[in-house]
Amino acid sequence: MKPAIRPFSPDKIYGHMDRVKEWLETGKSRPITYEIDPTNLCSHDCPRCFGRHPKRDRSRLPRTLLLSIIRQIRDHGGRGITFTGGGDPLASPCTVEAVRHARSLGLDVGFITNAQALDEKTARALLADCQWLRVSLDAATPEVFRRTHGMGEVHFRKVLDNVRLLCRLKKETGSSCTVGIGFLTSKETARDIYAFAVLGKELGVDYAQYRPLLRRLGEPAIDYGDGSVVAEMRRAAALSTETSRVLCSEHKYELIQKGDIARKYGKCYGQEFAAVVAADGRMYVCCHMRGMGKYALGDLSKESLAELWNGEKRRRTAAGVDFKDCPPLCRCGSFSSILWNIKENGASTESSKEPSDHPNFI
Repeated sequence: MKPAIRPFSPDKIYGHMDRVKEWLETGKSRPITYEIDPTNLCSHDCPRCFGRHPKRDRSRLPRTLLLSIIRQIRDHGGRGITFTGGGDPLASPCTVEAVRHARSLGLDVGFITNAQALDEKTARALLADCQWLRVSLDAATPEVFRRTHGMGEVHFRKVLDNVRLLCRLKKETGSSCTVGIGFLTSKETARDIYAFAVLGKELGVDYAQYRPLLRRLGEPAIDYGDGSVVAEMRRAAALSTETSRVLCSEHKYELIQKGDIARKYGKCYGQEFAAVVAADGRMYVCCHMRGMGKYALGDLSKESLAELWNGEKRRRTAAGVDFKDCPPLCRCGSFSSILWNIKENGASTESSKEPSDHPNFI
């Protein structure tokens, strides 16, 4: 499947071998990439959302705590922050200020939003301070949008208008922020895959990205279809150009095609380098474990990030991850496999591949 998918390649971990070697030598790690959920509130009602559903949880990081956490991330050696959810970041009045604060501290910033609440002032601010911004669209038609986001055609058209606004302002301001749209693939959404790439070109985004939908704890396995998903992505990939790319997490789709999504590693080492701060002020093992008490590492409203990260509770929780609770093709899985081979099998710490875009977002 072409073209290359370097922005979403798991081997970006090779760009941080200083941290990996520090971990190998001392047994202590420091996260490279952080995800922050400013709030669990959201304007959409996605039935398969991994975040904390707003009808059940209305948590929001207070402004003072949010800004403090960002500074602590910088002080603890963080290199990139993705503002995500949880809910939608734009549902918090503190988010734009937090983005500006993170950038002022020298951190790279990414942003994931449903774009429903975007306006020109906010769009200009995000384009000025983010390295990349992705709109979770997950549809090319109102029908599939209703299925994936639980919202009607009026909301769908508003999101499209806001993506066009982003692309127009990017050109007007000369912003270097990469603007993309995201699509979670499954058998249920296969009908919109090709049309999604066409829509991306019409909207003027830098990329349209495909990722496999993941199951949540307690749900049945995802039906990835009879090959139609990959076939449609191959059709879509033919639309890719230098200025409007069609991308996917290709390594994950290769495993799906082979019917081989079982883990090839014995421990989750990816969590040592990618951290999650949820809207309830707690850190969790990973983004898929938000809100699960057994995988809470500690509460940042009660202890510092450094104290929490270096504490015995985090070490016990990290060591106790049960893969039965984890979805296949998970967030940390691909580079966990790389780290397992380095730590347990003595694999080389050198990569022969070209550097990736946005290296501080592993």
